[in-house]
Amino acid sequence: MSRNEPPGGVFGLSYNDESRVFEALKLLSTVIIVVVGVWPVYWMAQLAVTEYETVEDAVTIVPTPETVTLDNFAVLANPEMYTYMFNTVVVAIGTIVTVVVVSLIAGYGLARLSFPQKENFARILLIGYLFSPIVIGIPLYQIWQSIGLLGTRIGLIIALSALSMPFAVWLMWKYIMTIPEAHEEAAWVDGASRWRGFRDVVVPQCRPAIIAAALFAFALAWNDFTFAQILLPSTETTTFAPGVLRAMSQAQFLPDAHLMAISLVMTLPPLLFAYFMQSYLLKGFQVRAL
Repeated sequence: MSRNEPPGGVFGLSYNDESRVFEALKLLSTVIIVVVGVWPVYWMAQLAVTEYETVEDAVTIVPTPETVTLDNFAVLANPEMYTYMFNTVVVAIGTIVTVVVVSLIAGYGLARLSFPQKENFARILLIGYLFSPIVIGIPLYQIWQSIGLLGTRIGLIIALSALSMPFAVWLMWKYIMTIPEAHEEAAWVDGASRWRGFRDVVVPQCRPAIIAAALFAFALAWNDFTFAQILLPSTETTTFAPGVLRAMSQAQFLPDAHLMAISLVMTLPPLLFAYFMQSYLLKGFQVRAL
């Protein structure tokens, strides 16, 4: 302890006082996180199960039993909503598969193969993640229009995969670096090819990173609005987020409770995915810094 340092902890506080201040700050931060993160979801959920007449007439915080209803979700029975949900699921699955497969192969190449300027290439790869979708949306619109991908789900899958790929490749690269190469060498000694060693040895051990990359790609594809609005001008192929906006602009009256029901359906899948896969997510993001 320095001669000029006051007894106890910093700011002249005793260690017991520091402990109480620390606990108070933890409680305060927890309250802030709950208010900022959980309260909007609760607000949306309780409005979604409240009669729309009640929502239009007054602000409700806790719906009473006589005002609780599931009729608001009937708006999802609209054929257009089915189309939007189907397109969103197709795009999300296609993006996940593309991102996981390509990032696994690219990450393995970065981790196991040597070529000039490999580190610089990996760093430059992350620059693609810095571009906002609106910046590259217009050029993609012109390119997709010229090659026939405009208004197609495959065109949106490619665009969203390109946006997710830099982070996913970087994650796979760092994670595969934590897997001892001796595991593959043992498979090679037994006669396995490099491809079989990658498939049977590396891929099973990359499950946490695969889930983390899949969740990232899923959340981006499921919640995407900008690319879908620009690249899917047709109602038949558009996804949920821009489709709801078009439904709002076409409908003369769409109650707030119905909007909240639609929003709740859009919000729940990523939340449930993250909740049930959180243990794998933590492992996937805990990669060694190189």
